[in-house]
Amino acid sequence: MPSNVVPQPHGADTRRIKRSRVFSFVLLALAAVVLSLRPEVFDDPQVQPWHALFHVWRIVLGIALVVAALGVQVAVGVRWRQGLRRDAGADAPGPGTPPGNQPPGDR
Repeated sequence: MPSNVVPQPHGADTRRIKRSRVFSFVLLALAAVVLSLRPEVFDDPQVQPWHALFHVWRIVLGIALVVAALGVQVAVGVRWRQGLRRDAGADAPGPGTPPGNQPPGDR
């Protein structure tokens, strides 16, 4: 039965995870700024017809930034898990070794 305990990241993985968290935080902060912009800040909305487009594009850009922040976290997580699987596969016995005839890995 596989273990549900996931080992802690080491070295380059730890740095990559910390950088991705900072980058995601920056993307989310930028999304908050974009979503909080109001067309009234730039000019009278009744005079400029492009204000309606500004409303739509700030929402689209804000959502895209949030999705990008989520995508960064998912990509880093997938890459880390693939590294764990690759490391576990390197420790696994070859295809010709019958199960039960391996030395214990915890000693």
